[in-house]
Amino acid sequence: MMRKSASLALPLLAGAAVLTAGCAASAGADPATSTSAAPSASAAPSKPALVGSQWRLKSDPTAWFWVRGSNITGNDSCNSLTGTATSLATADRVDFGAGLAATSRYCTDPKGTQTAISEALKGERIWSRNGTELVLTDPDNNRAWTFVLTPAGASSSAATPAPSAAVTPAR
Repeated sequence: MMRKSASLALPLLAGAAVLTAGCAASAGADPATSTSAAPSASAAPSKPALVGSQWRLKSDPTAWFWVRGSNITGNDSCNSLTGTATSLATADRVDFGAGLAATSRYCTDPKGTQTAISEALKGERIWSRNGTELVLTDPDNNRAWTFVLTPAGASSSAATPAPSAAVTPAR
């Protein structure tokens, strides 16, 4: 009986080893960027990504957006933003559709920040990245908006309020 169970265990262990090796080969791979075909040796280097990055409007760093997969979240310096974007057929194009949904708080906008980020994240845009700078360009009129990559671990708000003074109760 011992010999029979040992002979059954060997194929099961071999099968488990094959499955484990297959899983280990794909461990840590991002399913959104993984492909089943191996890249060719002559393929051009890939363009730096937008996804997984937080970008601040260069003219006013209190306005920012974050790209997670096809989901976009952000802030226009006053209102929270949310929406989606899709990649287009060419690697340098992205489509934000009709724009992002925003909360409706009223804030003065002396720098035009709210309008700028709203316009930048609407419709089809050509994007280019040079180091830590991202430029979104409207292909219809060549209007461009520049964003700066936010370092990992930075807070979502560039302007952090000063700590309030502690109040000691009167005795």
